[in-house]
Amino acid sequence: MEWTSTTDTSTRFTVHKLTFTKGEECAILLDKRILPLLPPASPSPPTALPSQSHRTPHPPPFEIKDAGPGKGLGMFATRAIPAGALILVEHPAIVTPGHAPQSLAPADRTAAYRALSTVLSEGPKAGILGMSNCRPVGVEGGQGEEGEGEGECLTPEEGIAWTNGTTIGLTFPDEMRGKEEREYGAVFVVINRSNHSCGPNAAHKWDLPTFSASLYALRPIAPGEEITMTYTPPTLPSTFRIAHLQSHYSFTCLCPHCTLPPQLQATSDASRARLRDWHLHHPGYAKWWRDLARADDAVITACLEALELVEREGVHGMMPLFVEELCRCYAVLGEEGEWRRWAGVLMGLCEVADPGVVREVVGEGMEGMRDVRRVRRWGWRRVQRMQMNGRKRRVHGDPPDVEAYFSPTLF
Repeated sequence: MEWTSTTDTSTRFTVHKLTFTKGEECAILLDKRILPLLPPASPSPPTALPSQSHRTPHPPPFEIKDAGPGKGLGMFATRAIPAGALILVEHPAIVTPGHAPQSLAPADRTAAYRALSTVLSEGPKAGILGMSNCRPVGVEGGQGEEGEGEGECLTPEEGIAWTNGTTIGLTFPDEMRGKEEREYGAVFVVINRSNHSCGPNAAHKWDLPTFSASLYALRPIAPGEEITMTYTPPTLPSTFRIAHLQSHYSFTCLCPHCTLPPQLQATSDASRARLRDWHLHHPGYAKWWRDLARADDAVITACLEALELVEREGVHGMMPLFVEELCRCYAVLGEEGEWRRWAGVLMGLCEVADPGVVREVVGEGMEGMRDVRRVRRWGWRRVQRMQMNGRKRRVHGDPPDVEAYFSPTLF
């Protein structure tokens, strides 16, 4: 990829264009202090993730088409997509600060956002300008060529960035310590066609080294089903979700999770609140695994109950939290069948979303699937139980289980 410097929009901000090896373009409005810390040029294919072998499936498992009245375009599956599977890897078309440009003088602010589209070629520019904009466009203090009257945004580009931007992580210099200074968002021409649901079946993750995002399935997606993300924290009460979506995106959520009868809606809100605070009120692996006073199935029972709620509420993005706990519990109990079952689920769910947790739970190179004795703490709790029982038997004259003391896989 290649950096092309363009016009400075103020003494503080500048716009740069990033061109990738297959011709994709990204216009970036950024604080000049960040520029030296952006990823260096790289010949890597833009669909390659550095820590994985994944590439965007070919042909893509989706199509963009009309999503129905009031929804505009949407993304729909063209074939079955397994849980955890990669749907798309995409570079952003534009990247902008979340707050800083609002402090600029109107002329500088207008120039900054206009530059985002003027530096792009006609294709990417048309893709960006064709996206939804729910923010009023006007000129501060009165009428002007970009709009009439006062508005939140001074140009269409700014409104599109605010409407479609998703938070991304960048590297910042030490002197940029303020939270607002470090907030940046990206707009993706294709990924942003995924509409909202409070029970989403997809999510995306940002990868700074490749300057790309990966869209992946949270649960199995059927052919013809709409691929959705969430635009608001799904464990908040429905009234808060609806209010947030209305104030930030100017639409009323009509997904199945927000249009339940009052009694069922209250039950749904309570279930989501339980999931949000689950680890505050239920035992977790970290405190349980060495505490032999707790029942061996204490955490397992809690996690299975949580997974039932996750399935019922459609908040499948929380599944890896509980599946990981199950894997760790079955490992320390030395229950190979259940461990392999849930390790397989975790590998599928986290192959794209969090390969690091797979390496941590299953081992580097999936060595735990070949030999469970290589899994960290394999059978530790079972061995402790056997030792405790051996000591009790010796009190009554029974011989000890000698082999239990020579397990090579206590840790």
